[in-house]
Amino acid sequence: MSDKNLFARVAERLGTYQQQIIDLQRELVSRNAVGPDHGGPGEVEKAAFLAALLRDWGLQVDNFPAPDDRVAGGERPNLVAWVPGQRPEKVWVLSHMDVVPPGDEALWDSDPFTLRVEGDRIYGRGTEDDHHGIVTSLMAVKAILDLGIEPPRTIALALVSDEETGNEKGLIHLLQEQPQLFAPEDLIIVPDAGSLDGTLVEVAEKSILWLRLTLEGKQCHASRPDLGRNTLRACAHVILALEELAREFPAENPLFRPAVSTFEPTKKEANVPNINTIPGRDVFYLDCRVLPEYDLARVKEKVLALGEDAARRFEVSLQVEPVQELSSAPATPLEAPVVKALERAIREVYGREANPRGIGGGTVAAFFRQKGLPAAVWMTVSQTAHQPNEFSLLSNILGDARVLAHVFLED
Repeated sequence: MSDKNLFARVAERLGTYQQQIIDLQRELVSRNAVGPDHGGPGEVEKAAFLAALLRDWGLQVDNFPAPDDRVAGGERPNLVAWVPGQRPEKVWVLSHMDVVPPGDEALWDSDPFTLRVEGDRIYGRGTEDDHHGIVTSLMAVKAILDLGIEPPRTIALALVSDEETGNEKGLIHLLQEQPQLFAPEDLIIVPDAGSLDGTLVEVAEKSILWLRLTLEGKQCHASRPDLGRNTLRACAHVILALEELAREFPAENPLFRPAVSTFEPTKKEANVPNINTIPGRDVFYLDCRVLPEYDLARVKEKVLALGEDAARRFEVSLQVEPVQELSSAPATPLEAPVVKALERAIREVYGREANPRGIGGGTVAAFFRQKGLPAAVWMTVSQTAHQPNEFSLLSNILGDARVLAHVFLED
């Protein structure tokens, strides 16, 4: 258990860091870390800033880069900063440095890559996803360092790349190339999802299946539809036919919210550029979040069967291809030490009872769980990730830093 007097000193110290939090968020927001899959420069500049900062604090910082010739220097950085503890067992906090593109900048009230502070709100791309995780972990460590405290366990801060586009250059690379970093007895916290009141401790995730559906027909002049096969019309009917998926896979699991599998059409690629042409090719995407009770192979088979049946009525062909396919990993047990440590810390800091449960979104915790490494996903969110005018609350960052500090100080 934590030394209450020691924790009180760290919590008080954190209360003096408000301007440092703002300054750190400003530095992070200003360094565009959109990944190359989305046309961005990647995480190199942000990683260089963070590595220099942490080394200036006296920490050992290792880099385990993943090769990627699409970015400057040909590598995607993955940093690990170490705070030696009284024992070699580790507390990990893993955050990601990459961000999603700002989207339509006309929807922003200010430059997405320039921090804007309004009272308790800190605006900018990445301020919540995932600078919130980076800043809370760094501030908790800084308070411990500033007070000259040697934590019971070694603290390891992982700052990884490529979370927003599949993790191949981030945590997956670390787990494959540096498996000795992590051990089943480690406490692993991923601050990348949560709830508005900070009580959600995510311990399980649904399977993720992203599908690309391509319809091929025949392009023609819009005044002569009889000469073509309109894939946009067929596309609309295929989307409606896929509503049957909810009835084909109806199970409910109260560990999750929503408690059912979801099947949502999302992205639609452009087809013809002009109004008076009937398209002969259409592509759209289906985002499936599937309960662990179901095999993804069954879902893919049903998508293809339903889609082909609808497309056939319009004499167009249908191809279904997986874009991402990740079967749900075993859940982190509710009695796992990391879950219990977070429960105690949330109770101490926020005066609330934690609520361990599953989510439909995917996080890097799934890759830990697949390796038999219990991990918990937690932070207090503003629910603005990926949105225009993304923001994080200064009060949440301070509170969450205190929660992490409480975990760091537990014996």
